[in-house]
Amino acid sequence: MYYTGIDLHKKTSFITTIDERGQVVKRANLKNVTNEILNYFDDLVDDTRVVIESMSSWYWLYDLLTEKGLKVTISNPVKTKAIASAKIKNDKVDSHMLAQLLRADLIPESHVSSMDTRKLKELLRHRSRLVRDTGRMKNRIHALLMKNNLQQPCSDLFGKKGLSFLYEDIDLPDYHCEQLKTYLSLYESIKTEVDHLTKRIYSMAKIDPVANLLTTIPGIGPLVAMIIVAEVEDIKRFPSYQNLSSYAGLVPSLDSSGSKEKTGRITKQGSPYLRTALVESAQVIARLKSCRLNIFFRKRIIRSGYAKAVTATAHKILQIVYYVWKNQTPYLEEYNGCG
Repeated sequence: MYYTGIDLHKKTSFITTIDERGQVVKRANLKNVTNEILNYFDDLVDDTRVVIESMSSWYWLYDLLTEKGLKVTISNPVKTKAIASAKIKNDKVDSHMLAQLLRADLIPESHVSSMDTRKLKELLRHRSRLVRDTGRMKNRIHALLMKNNLQQPCSDLFGKKGLSFLYEDIDLPDYHCEQLKTYLSLYESIKTEVDHLTKRIYSMAKIDPVANLLTTIPGIGPLVAMIIVAEVEDIKRFPSYQNLSSYAGLVPSLDSSGSKEKTGRITKQGSPYLRTALVESAQVIARLKSCRLNIFFRKRIIRSGYAKAVTATAHKILQIVYYVWKNQTPYLEEYNGCG
């Protein structure tokens, strides 16, 4: 059995392979070219295990090596403390240490989603990025108005009346009119694409059995339901709702020394997309009436303030999500399985 650690970078990968005794049998610093990477493994035995430290661009390498028949593990860089806390740190050391940790079965693995789930994640994240882009265009248009001391004629500058003002009635200098025209064109174009993606995601939610269950929970619409489905993928991965909450980064940090324990702010480790979706759902709960979650929110806001109440409500929603999904039963306002 051989064990291979790959320190992946944007343009190159440093690869180290060791045997069962921990001795280096091969190492190379290669360009991220398909043929070069595959050729490295040609003269290695079939039972070679590979570990890659997780980064934003690991997908292509994981798919390339798994298609070749290699068993590939994705390492969680936060938990791979042997690398994160190393005093001497370079590509050669990192790849070697990854291989040694793999040989000792000490690699904290990151979950690798199925191809279908990865496609869904990319679709949802693509829409999220475009929504942020529309926000940027709006902010730039608002800035133009402020530079010229102009007040918007209505509460929603990008509603029907507001857009009519921007296209027809606004009085700006020529050099700002050109900027406004560009920003409006970009805004309309991106918004059209966002609307298209939103309809597509809503259609997917209608035929997804888990999404249909999750939308019975107050505050969760089709879009948030699909985000939860994509980020969690399989509820059986989590033995309890506490594990799921930890994955969402909605549990308090803990500083323990001797007999003293101090809890702090939420860890924010895990899936930021799941956490953001749940926080948005909690903000919706704040506006709902005659809802048990709203009662929970109002009690918390009195005790801890708005921000902490939103976080606590997001955690509560995730607890309900866990039991609704696990038990395959819709949420009932009169009773839910989490107390």
